[in-house]
Amino acid sequence: MDLIAPTVPVTGLKKPVEFQVLRVPDHFTKADFSTHRKPDFKGIISPDKNMVTASEIQYFDPDNLPARFLCFYPEPDTLINGVASFTLDGSQDVIYSPVAYAGTLYAPNPDFGFSFNHQLSRLNVTVTLSQDKDVTEDMVLLSAEVLTYNKLQLQLGGPLAGQLNVPGDAKKVLLPLRDDIGRIAGNIHLSKKPEDCGSVYVYPGENPVLVLKIQGKTGTFTRELSLPLLTPGKEYRVEVTADVQNVLFKASLSDWVQGEPGEAQL
Repeated sequence: MDLIAPTVPVTGLKKPVEFQVLRVPDHFTKADFSTHRKPDFKGIISPDKNMVTASEIQYFDPDNLPARFLCFYPEPDTLINGVASFTLDGSQDVIYSPVAYAGTLYAPNPDFGFSFNHQLSRLNVTVTLSQDKDVTEDMVLLSAEVLTYNKLQLQLGGPLAGQLNVPGDAKKVLLPLRDDIGRIAGNIHLSKKPEDCGSVYVYPGENPVLVLKIQGKTGTFTRELSLPLLTPGKEYRVEVTADVQNVLFKASLSDWVQGEPGEAQL
């Protein structure tokens, strides 16, 4: 039996992760994953994000049937009827690559590889106080969260392949922002200097709501900021400016790279 190339190129990745890989049953004429209940093996991404290596050796079908593979991330809660279901905590993206054709025993595909699409949006949040210290002394950000869906489903096959949906029983929940090593943001002393409050991955299909819980001299209060509609796969900078004296909070949203502005305030 002839070996399928175990390591192939990939494009579109922002960081190395371990992918779930499905192989289309070779005798299927179409890319159908309805019989799968779990991934077939893992795809290990190189540190430079340019190559993926199969965790298990794959072989071409001896009858010259085509070999086709699909990758996605993260590991699903369930895999039923070609739909991967996830419960997310805001620390992970959902990533998908359409079916890639490896060729056949007698005609291997020299261009075999995977092209990935990031399905969620990432928010990076900073908070700045507009007043001097004498007005804002002892202002502490107790928590920073985003109200969004944490249960999502990814369609793997058919005409809707790659589409991310909210299941019917899903409810919006508060997902916490985290720093670069995964710690939940909280107890951040605020000042006129922008304070990094961490980041969170959110579903881009509906406007997310940023929820800040702050402790001041007179007690604890919460502010909610509805953000503009997001684009899948994009990373945004959310700069919150707090005018505590007038109880006015404004969020400026811009693309992390290109700077596409938008504003929300309360």
